[in-house]
This record gives sequence, C-alpha cells and structure tokens, in this order.
Amino acid sequence: MSREMIEKILEYIDQHINEKISLKDLAAFAGYSPFYFSALFSKVMGVSVTTYIRIRKLQYSLLSILEGEKIVDISMKYGFESHEGFTRSFTRLFGSTPKTTRKYLTAYTVPTYVIPNISLGKDDFDMKVTKNLFEDMHQILFAFLQEAIHEAKLGYCTEINVYLLPDNQIRVTDDGRGLPLSEHDEKNQEVFSKILAGHPITSLDYERMEELNSPGLQVAGSLCERLKVVVYKNNKIYSQDYIRGIAQHEIECKLLNHKSGMEILLLPDREICGDIKFSKTRITQWMDDNLGGLTNLNVNIIE
Repeated sequence: MSREMIEKILEYIDQHINEKISLKDLAAFAGYSPFYFSALFSKVMGVSVTTYIRIRKLQYSLLSILEGEKIVDISMKYGFESHEGFTRSFTRLFGSTPKTTRKYLTAYTVPTYVIPNISLGKDDFDMKVTKNLFEDMHQILFAFLQEAIHEAKLGYCTEINVYLLPDNQIRVTDDGRGLPLSEHDEKNQEVFSKILAGHPITSLDYERMEELNSPGLQVAGSLCERLKVVVYKNNKIYSQDYIRGIAQHEIECKLLNHKSGMEILLLPDREICGDIKFSKTRITQWMDDNLGGLTNLNVNIIE
C-alpha cells in the first residue's frame, strides 16, 4: 500500500468521522479485500483500523465536549450505541470522564493524523522505527527534576530527594520556593493550569511524536497516568491531582506549618510505557550531568 493511499484513507476517515465507517467500505476505497487491507493498515499504522477509527472518533468528541455540546448528543453524533458506552470508552482512553474533562481541560486540538516514520519500498511500507521508551519515560521525570535544579541554581533549593516507589511510581521533593502562589485561590488555579495543565496524549499520538528531549511540564504531565503536585508555601499546603494532563479537582488548600518546597508524585502512562521500570543508574547519571557544580545541593536517590 503506497503512502499516498494511506494518506487518502486517513483523510477519508476524518472527513466521515460522524458516520459509520466500515472495514468493507475502506477496503473497497483502497482497492483491497477486507482481510488484506486490515493486515496492511495494522502493519503501517501500528493499530487495527477499527481501533484507529475509535480513537479518532473519541478525539473529535473531546473537542465537541469543550465546545459545549451535550454528552448524549455527542455519543449519538459519533456513532456510539449509548451514552454509557461512550462514557466508558472515553474514560478508558483519556483517563477522565467527559464531565471532568469539560470542567478542567483548558484547550484541545485534534491531532493531525501522521503516518509513522517507516521506510518505504517501491510499493509498500517496510519497517517501523522503534521509539526509545526507556529514555522517553525518564525524560518525563527529568522535566520535573529540571525545575528543582533551576531553583537550586538560583540559590533557593538545598535538597532534592528522589524516591523510587513500588509499581514504578516516583516521588520528588525539594525545599525550593514552589510555584508562585498567592492568597487568591482563583489566581492560584491559573498558575497551576498555566504551568501544569496539558491534554491527553494517546499511545497512537505518542508514536507520532519525536523523541522527548527536555519536554515542558505540560507535555510531561500529559504522559503521566497519574500526577500529584503539592506545593508548600506561606504555611499552607496546596495540592492538585492530574490524569494525562487533566486536573481532577479544584486546588486543595490547607493550613500546615511546613517549610517551603514542592512534592511531585508521578506514574508514567502504562498504556505507553508498558512494564519499563525507572533506573536509579540512569537517574544518577542525569543528575551528575545537570548539577553544574552545585556543591551546596544535597541530592538523594532512594530505592
């Protein structure tokens, strides 16, 4: 199957996203039998054609949610059998319910379909390029560590602790200034959202991304199945939980006599990273490369 034909098929799916798109119709459009077309599509795109269509429908539905359409109307619009079935599929893919997404997701653009980076023969695609999942997963952690190191370089942080927890979770604590929060709750939510809020990145989207290299906090958070951010400041504790870049509740604020600092608890998205584990050796190497002569900074990496 040529690249041009794949592009036409993906364009056809987007143009008919509100319709029932059958394997038989797509195969006929491409000029193959359903069985052969299904095998070729899976080889090129890395997912089955039915899975690809379902993901695209849910991505477009996410945009419809932010545009204020009713959930029941959205489920019918994109061909789901019921409101409940749509909600289950949506939550399974994005991690948040449609209701939570509407309340806390700040912005979303349906990703442009992209054919994976694979070599091309005369007529057919040949070989997929495997992304470095191990390194990309560590880059998620390094994005948050970089913020703590920045505080240290400015003279506001003297200790960073990295805890490798069970189930591949990571907890990072520091005694820096934390986020620039104030006494105004509404402004604090804006600060959290501006710095941390992202949007869901599906495994399909991730495969089309370039390798992560010093990603921002929004991208890093979007690749976390769970992320908890805690800020200690002004004798208060501020916290908010995220799933794949979407906040799950308003900022929680309580009085607490605690020195200033931040605490991050993260779990990389297992739909993307699978069973790959964090490496103390890789984390130690990265810290050594990025400390830049900070002799007054105490760093602990604890298993």
